Parts: sequence; C-alpha cells; structure tokens
Amino acid sequence: MERTTVGSLLRSTQAYCTELCEKETLDYGIAYYNRRFAALPEANQFREVLIEDPMRIPEAFEQTETWFNKRNIFCHRWAPAEGRATKELADFLAKRGFRRRQHLAMSLARWVDQETPEQVRILPARAMRTAYRETFTQSETPESSVMGEFLAEASLERLDDPHLDMVVALWGNQPAGRCGLYQVGDIARVMSVCVLPAHAGRGVEEALLGHVLALAKRLSMRNVLTQIDETDRAERKLLEGMGFVRDGEIVEFERDPPTHVGVVP
Repeated sequence: MERTTVGSLLRSTQAYCTELCEKETLDYGIAYYNRRFAALPEANQFREVLIEDPMRIPEAFEQTETWFNKRNIFCHRWAPAEGRATKELADFLAKRGFRRRQHLAMSLARWVDQETPEQVRILPARAMRTAYRETFTQSETPESSVMGEFLAEASLERLDDPHLDMVVALWGNQPAGRCGLYQVGDIARVMSVCVLPAHAGRGVEEALLGHVLALAKRLSMRNVLTQIDETDRAERKLLEGMGFVRDGEIVEFERDPPTHVGVVP
C-alpha cells in the first residue's frame, strides 16, 4: 500500500510517544502513559484507535477508561488510526466531553533557501538546555505556567535522542524560539516550532525552519513533513512560503482533565 503523508506523520508520532511513554496494546488501540507527566496529553493517550463496528464503540470506550482508571491515569486524548475518525466515533466522544481537533498534514514539495537575520544565532538545544527550557516557561501562552514546566521537563528528557535534532534561536543572548527535526527511517518531521512573543515578526521562525530544512536536505531525507492546527492560517501561509503543501488531515479528540491531574510537576 502506498504510504501517505498522514500515515507517515502518524508513524512518527507513534515513534515519538514510544520514546516518551510506556505503552500497552488494548483490543481497540494502543494506550500510551507516563505517570510523571500526568498533565500532558502527549504522554497519556489512546492512539491508533481502530473500531470496525460502530456498535463496539461503547465497549471500546469502557475498556479504555477502565484500563486508565485502574492505573490512576487520566486519558486526555483519543487518536484514530488513519481514515478511522468516523462520525459515529466523533459523536460518541463529543457526548463525553471530547473536542474534535483537526490538523493539516503538510509535506515539503520544494526546497527554499532561507537567510538568517544577523541578530539570530541558532544553536543545538543539547548545548543550550537553560535557554531551551526558557522557550517553554517564558511564553505568554498556556505553556507559561505549570504546563510549561511539564512540557519543558518532558522535552528535556528527549534531547539526547539521536533521532531528534532540537535547536534554539537566540536574539542577541536571549532565547527567542525553538524548532526540531525528528527522523524516523526516511521520514523527517519538523516539530515543536515556537517563537516567543517578544521576538515575533523578526524572522526568527523563518530562520528556525530554514535551519532544520537545510539539515533535512543535507541528510537527503525523502519525506519532510509537519502538521499544524487547521485554524492557524498564519502558520500555514509561512509553511507554504517555505515550500510545504497541504496533503491530508489528521483528526484527534481531546478533553480537559479534572483540576487535580498533574497540578504539581
């Protein structure tokens, strides 16, 4: 069967989760979990969900909830297998507090050279761990509170993965953003693109993307991919300017945890 961009992105996500979490295969999908990072959907979720018979959806849900509850873990997210985000599943999960999240699958169609502003330096995150952490904790987003600390700790644990090349952008001596390239076989996934608000509009994101794409080109990666929220028009415009094209959609379902889940990192 011909590989799709969506399938490749799902494969890379599964590989990333396997490194971050423990996992167990259930009847209708794979449970990923990490008690240390209880507040992170990436670390506690049910993926590759495949339910052939819609009549089995309540059974699958009950089995999954029971499995997580027995381990005192909250399941934040359901991620269907490719092409399996059925209306029946969406309707069922919506009644149980899950929100539909739709992402655009993007693939690189052409290489674009990108100049780096002279004020920007891009350095390996492994050598700049304090600056890398600050790209999570200084952001004026939901990441900026306790969640930022969780995300930073989880990400720092992955920095020594030989398949992951994370970089930090500095504007002068101040952290300005981060970006990474994650390799799974011949797949190169651009991930964790973030620019701190104080440095927005200065060409930092373009410089970060240009840096990791240049790395992918040097490595002769055949499939360079990424995914973004479908509502993020600015990011889509930027990626298209960097040579990416839309090539499919990925649907996930996510819910808010009880307030006590992962309050203290």
